[in-house]
Amino acid sequence: MTLSDNVAGQIDEAFDFRGHVTVSFADGSSLEGYLCNRELSPPKGEAYIEIMIKDSDERRRFPAAAVASVALTGKDFAAPFIPQKKG
Repeated sequence: MTLSDNVAGQIDEAFDFRGHVTVSFADGSSLEGYLCNRELSPPKGEAYIEIMIKDSDERRRFPAAAVASVALTGKDFAAPFIPQKKG
């Protein structure tokens, strides 16, 4: 299974997000947590994402090819500190 450009874009956006995301997998399962690491074009090995599971100290790695979609579902905790553009 290969990673679509759409899903790769969702993973990159989730990596830049400072809140929880919900990752849906191709097998129908889903997981909520903080996407803390990702390697979509590794020089060796398989592309992956790494998630810190919500309400847990557990950190898990998944093959990126197993990801069906990623949604930004939690609050962006840094948003209040980002200067707003003046019109």
